[in-house]
Amino acid sequence: MLAFLKTMSNESSDVFWTLFPLLGWMLLGLALLLLGGKWLVDGSVVIARRMGISTLVIGLTVVAFGTSAPELALNIVAAIDGQTGLAFGNVVGSNIANIGLVIGLSALAAPLLVSSRIIKLELPWLMVVTTLFLLLTWLPPGVQNAPGYNRLDGVLLALGAVAIAGHWYWLGRREAGDSLSTEATESEVQDRDNQLAGSLPMSILLALGGLILLAGGGRLVEANAVNFAVQLGIGEVLIGLTIVAIATTLPEIATCVIAARRGQPDLAIGTVVGSNLFNIVLVMGLTSIVHPVPVPATGGWWALGAMLVFTLLLWPLALTQRSIGRIEGGLLLLLYLVAIGGSVWIATSDATNEPQPATSTISSGSDGQVVVDHARSRGDDRRLHARGR
Repeated sequence: MLAFLKTMSNESSDVFWTLFPLLGWMLLGLALLLLGGKWLVDGSVVIARRMGISTLVIGLTVVAFGTSAPELALNIVAAIDGQTGLAFGNVVGSNIANIGLVIGLSALAAPLLVSSRIIKLELPWLMVVTTLFLLLTWLPPGVQNAPGYNRLDGVLLALGAVAIAGHWYWLGRREAGDSLSTEATESEVQDRDNQLAGSLPMSILLALGGLILLAGGGRLVEANAVNFAVQLGIGEVLIGLTIVAIATTLPEIATCVIAARRGQPDLAIGTVVGSNLFNIVLVMGLTSIVHPVPVPATGGWWALGAMLVFTLLLWPLALTQRSIGRIEGGLLLLLYLVAIGGSVWIATSDATNEPQPATSTISSGSDGQVVVDHARSRGDDRRLHARGR
């Protein structure tokens, strides 16, 4: 018994020291993704301001794109390497986290009452796009005759991203007096203008530096996340839904919680709406063009269903003046934990139920024969006798 416990202790120690550096490199890559996204947005905002673009248009397009930049960088790298499970989990997990985690924490910080006409117009569009995104998986030919997003789907989603950006540009010019415009000016644009003092050359360098950090961070996260999943014996889709998605959502958490505490609920909700729309049409669109993305057999439909449910929960905001208070925020957080818990349970159950690979024991008989014993998961032992030379 003591020998068994000692063996288990040694195995646990070996697993820990194998996973620890992988987790460390993955966290470093995520930090580079977040910093790169911030630099890209900071530089792009000042460049856009110098081009005479309004603050609301910048808030709706440049900033919304910037918050999706970490997801985009990681997904492109993952798609190039064929790690579609990680790419799928990152997009869907980020959208779930944006509503359950980001809005939940923001509502705990301060009640969220949406008064912006823009947000009320865009929320229904988010629900329509999310529903179509789910239905798109069933359109033929799919990915190798299975549900998923092929290159044609990717092109359609990318064209949707162009249409949404153009719509937001037009909407921003038309709704210059909207409450979201004031909040975007105070929190998203002026702060960055002050930090960079409007220096155009510095802004260009900052944006380029952000792109470099995004590429490097995406490579670090992709390689180590896949190895981490292999060591744990789970699919990379779960890593994308949990660790990676939560980490790439940190900019939205910071932006929205601060906005809620400043009394700017429209900005908090607007950030989530913009980020979720861009994640679907831009990030998954470009990812599918690089490499078709099938819906993972393990936990993929649970994740898509959870994303749709969380999105539909925002519907009352588009119809009423009811605010999201601390009770609703706590409920969103609880539902988020349920969604993530369900994903973990599905992934671990599937890993446990998979047949274990055959193990072989080789011994030499007294007659010079080599005896190979195969112990299979079904429990039927077979022997193969081969005459030794």
